[in-house]
Amino acid sequence: MIRNTVLISVYNLLFAFPIPIILAILFNELRSRKLRTIAQTISYMPHFISTVVIAGLVVNFLSPSTGIVNVLLEKLGIDSVYFLTKSEYFRTIFVAQGIWASAGFASIIYYSSLMSIDSAQYEAATIDGAGRFQQILRITLPSLMPTIGIMLLLNLGNLLNVGYEMIILLYQPITFETADVLGTYVYRVGTGASTGHGTAGTTPNFSMATAVGLFNGVISLILVLTANRISKKISDVSIM
Repeated sequence: MIRNTVLISVYNLLFAFPIPIILAILFNELRSRKLRTIAQTISYMPHFISTVVIAGLVVNFLSPSTGIVNVLLEKLGIDSVYFLTKSEYFRTIFVAQGIWASAGFASIIYYSSLMSIDSAQYEAATIDGAGRFQQILRITLPSLMPTIGIMLLLNLGNLLNVGYEMIILLYQPITFETADVLGTYVYRVGTGASTGHGTAGTTPNFSMATAVGLFNGVISLILVLTANRISKKISDVSIM
């Protein structure tokens, strides 16, 4: 359970955290205002879709009979796979849907930071012969580093707070091995829900659920304070 929580959180940091940064840079590089607006609007839309609806879309996309993923696999001569019953795919599915649902909206803060960069820096770089990629490396990314540092600190504070709502909507007893996290454990203990291993529900244990939730909060606080202290020493970026 704790292992799953940490692994999913680490995967989110490794794969989901950089995507909004990349999106913001790509939006900034689009010269057509109309195209940029359309691209941003499309990327923001999933954020406003209900978690339940997103879970339904994931189930439909991955359906072994009518899901678009399996339809494409069959056209390539590959047998269809019921992904949601395969524990080895669950973490990948969870992280991927999280990226699709939140990356666009999360890019807003980075894009806002890019808007504060003095255009004279880009003009000077162009005169000096720097290409667009070099400008990204030498101007855009360094200007984003303070924002990236702060957002990384905030994400570290949520290291154990995996989005259990989506997991509850997607997981099944057969995928508990890789899907069960602290949040789902608190939910089951607090509500007396079934453990999913063929056992019936139990009496709600509010004290245990509260204790686990408190433990989660304390660990998150320690992570934030530790990361903030380290960041302040090496880069002068901090949230307090």
